[in-house]
Amino acid sequence: MNGKEKISTGIKGLDEMTKGGITRSSVIAIVGPHGSGKTLMSLQFLNACLAAGKSCMYISSLHNDKELVENGAHYGWKFEPFLENKLMLKHIEPVHITQQGVELHLISNYLDELPKVVSETKAEIVIIDTITDFLMLCKSEIERRSRLMGLLDILKKNGSTVLITAEAAVASDMTPSGIVEYITDGVIVLRRVQSQDLSEVVHIIQIVKLRWAEHSREIRQFDFTNTGIEVYSKYNVMLGWHGR
Repeated sequence: MNGKEKISTGIKGLDEMTKGGITRSSVIAIVGPHGSGKTLMSLQFLNACLAAGKSCMYISSLHNDKELVENGAHYGWKFEPFLENKLMLKHIEPVHITQQGVELHLISNYLDELPKVVSETKAEIVIIDTITDFLMLCKSEIERRSRLMGLLDILKKNGSTVLITAEAAVASDMTPSGIVEYITDGVIVLRRVQSQDLSEVVHIIQIVKLRWAEHSREIRQFDFTNTGIEVYSKYNVMLGWHGR
């Protein structure tokens, strides 16, 4: 990947950590617990890519098209004008509830539907929020590995640059099986820690993997602002100090 184009994440501090952004045609995972900022970071990346004139597909298992457009508008990101040509929003529900008589049944074709959707796109940027549902529907570790590898192989053959989000396991910085971290080209971990005086929860970010690319290994603090996520300078967890 050395010498390839870098694509801005839309977050100045994160671009500094990645030495210019995400490498084109790579697969990057954002891993963190619920509420850590994964979806917001993925939408901020989407906004930056659209501003750079790239064609994008955003696949969500959590939010419908209207919610994504409204969420973006809250931070000043106008997605709607791009829907006619540069942006495809796709909401796929992993599980459907159907009623047969008095019984309720859970039905899912997500494991087949998601690969079909990505195989039909030639978008330069593909964002999947979240890959966790896809993996949870698999019945074994072998199936999880093979299906995820198959999905990402489709995207790589299409030449897409891919960003996926994934839930971290309880009391861990990693996904439950660790397959996401193993298969992807890069892993950005979001964490929540208590400040030294225990008065607040601090959000921190670290790049734990960026294959074939130079990157910062610093732990930095980030915050949520009315214009999106802002990553600050190096954060000293032990001293509870941070600066801009």
